[in-house]
Amino acid sequence: MSDPIVRRRRGVALEDAILEATWAELAMSGYANFTFEAVAKRAGTSRAVLYRRWPTRARLASAAIILHTRQHPLVVPDLGNVRDELCLLIRRFADRSPPKLLRLIFEMSEDMAAENASFGDQRFQENPLMELIERGVRRGEIDPNRLTPRVLRVPLSLALHEMVVTARQIPDDAITEIVDQVFLPLVVFVDALRHSREAAASGGRGP
Repeated sequence: MSDPIVRRRRGVALEDAILEATWAELAMSGYANFTFEAVAKRAGTSRAVLYRRWPTRARLASAAIILHTRQHPLVVPDLGNVRDELCLLIRRFADRSPPKLLRLIFEMSEDMAAENASFGDQRFQENPLMELIERGVRRGEIDPNRLTPRVLRVPLSLALHEMVVTARQIPDDAITEIVDQVFLPLVVFVDALRHSREAAASGGRGP
């Protein structure tokens, strides 16, 4: 019997395999214990291959975070009202980013700063909120004149802050408070806000 053919991974296939191995190492050990050697072993390649593409730990970890985010987009179906959709979006955002992984932001901060980079850079940005906002505008729930870039950052930023400060997964009642007490009053028409509060008081779905 002839020996099995070993196919060498190249290009995108190789890079994706490395970045998936990188994400697995980060999830298991964090950034503080993150090494090129462990990633190379998990990916079945050599450290030299890694260094040619990502010369520093921060660059390799950053690339893995970006790939993971793109592979797990935040998708929320049309639920008929922006309140329920916002609650579901924040829940899925939080579930994708448990507190253990959020520590990466702090663990990587010094190395990122040394490379004049940060998680505020455009390459890390995604905007899953916009589709929900556009639906709300079309339904007449949201006043487009009240939307600003800073206001649009409020829901996910508050959820992220809650998880970072408490080091725990955000509970559903905190998500409801962010949506009902903070974000919606900033962006919806008055009549829509009244309707949303009445729906919540009568047992709206929430997250």
